[in-house]
Parts: sequence; C-alpha cells; structure tokens
Amino acid sequence: MSIENNKVVFLHMPKTGGGAMRYLFYDETKKIRRNYMFNLNGYDDSKYYNDGKSFNHGSGSNSELIHQNPKKVEEYKNHQHFKECKLIFGHVSSSFGELFPEYNFEYITVVREPIIRALSNIIQFAPSDGNMVRIGNNSEVCKNCEVGSKKYWDFIYELLSNYPIEGIMVHNNHGLTNCQTRVFQGVKYDNIDEKVDLDKAIENSKHIHYSFFNNFNEGLQRSFDLTNIPIDMSKNKKASKGLPSSQKDKQKVMGEYYGADKKMIDLVKELNDKDIKLYEYLTKNPKV
Repeated sequence: MSIENNKVVFLHMPKTGGGAMRYLFYDETKKIRRNYMFNLNGYDDSKYYNDGKSFNHGSGSNSELIHQNPKKVEEYKNHQHFKECKLIFGHVSSSFGELFPEYNFEYITVVREPIIRALSNIIQFAPSDGNMVRIGNNSEVCKNCEVGSKKYWDFIYELLSNYPIEGIMVHNNHGLTNCQTRVFQGVKYDNIDEKVDLDKAIENSKHIHYSFFNNFNEGLQRSFDLTNIPIDMSKNKKASKGLPSSQKDKQKVMGEYYGADKKMIDLVKELNDKDIKLYEYLTKNPKV
C-alpha cells in the first residue's frame, strides 16, 4: 500500500460525541481498506491484526501527550500503518500536524455549547455512587450525593473555586476550562498555565471543518464529504434527529445543566469565558 500524503485528523474534544463515534468510524472505514483509520488510542485495525502491518498502540496511551513523547512520534513516522492511514482520531489539538511536516493535514471536529460540555466533562471526571464523590486526589463521603444533587455540586464548586484540581493530569484540567478554544488554537498540553489564545483559535477555525453537537449527523456528514472521507453518518441511529440520544436522556432526567445551581453555572461560565466567545463566533460563522 502506498503512503497517504494527505491526512485528515478528527480532533476529539471531550463530551462532544466522539467517544461513541470511534466505533462507527472504524466500522465504516474498515470497509474501505485495511489501515484506513489510525486511532491514537488504539481502536483501529491493531485490535484485530498482529502481523506488523498494524500499529501496536499498547495500553494506556494518552494521545494528548504526543508533544511530550518524541519517541512515539518517531514510531508513528516509521510505521506502515501510520503511513497508509487517511483518517486519524484522537484527543489532540490543531498543532498535531507540526509533528509530521512531511504530510498535509486537514482537521475535523465537533463543537458543543460550552457550559453544558464543561458540566458533562466534570461529571465524567467526578463519579459518585451516592455515598462518595471523588475527582483526582479529592473525595468526600456523603449520603445522598448522587451525580447532579446539591451535595455533589457543592463539592465540585469548592474544588473548582481553587482550580486547578489536584490529582488529574494537565490535559484533563484543561478539559474543564476553555477546552474547545485550546484545541482550536493548538495547545501542546505543556503545563497548567499554558496560555489560552482566543484570537489564534478564531484564526485557526478558518482552516478547520467544524460542525455542531446539536446537528450531529448532518454536520459531520458535511465535514466528511468535504474531506473525501467516505463515512455514512446515517448509520448513526443514535443521533438521527440531531442531538445524540444518550445526552437527551441524561438531560431529561437531570435538567439542562445536570442539576447544577446558578452559583455552579456562574463559576463554569467564568472558567470557560473564551469558549463562550469562540462558540458565539462559530455559530455566527457556520461552515457551509
């Protein structure tokens, strides 16, 4: 198989539907040819073949840390699977292509209303069984502190008021604050104080095929068509009417903001001020 010089990267931002879609993407791309898709966290042909033609990702791969792992970059560069792939999937930012100047890159992503996305991301990082809630190195024993309850959000509020949160990695902390702006601008997850640059994010958005979470299948289909990736989004029945059904069900039970009160919502707004402005810009300038 010849080298694929023109590659497309799916910038998977947390809580924008990408986690579920990696399975659909793989099912669709494996019909095209072997090694069409390269998933930086391993859900690609490497799960089913072990003959040296597909990359052995190993376990516990954090694609967010690629800029701090030159050895992994060299492994990718020298492996046939990466050379052959057309679609790359992972939690990376728009700076990914800087690591591979020998290729031409286009980018696809899905953006989501920032406050709801951030709250959903918090819930992912901070599970609770109703008797204990924990996030990173922080935990609290409490009765009736189910996810979405007042006790739950009070615990989260105190932690976020002293951001960053101890015990979760830099990229996970970044996932809680202006995550979408960071991905668009091309952060490298170097340190917790890495500058958030809204102007750069807006400038880069002109070269990114973005669509919206609330118009999931239609928006992604347009992006795939524009980058000549033959994925049929109508196969995704979970978002046949726009918003992914799992999110509609969760919000139906817990409310639009997952039970968070005004105090919590205001803090999340403060921590995601750049994302709010970026989202306003993107909604006023939708990709056609």
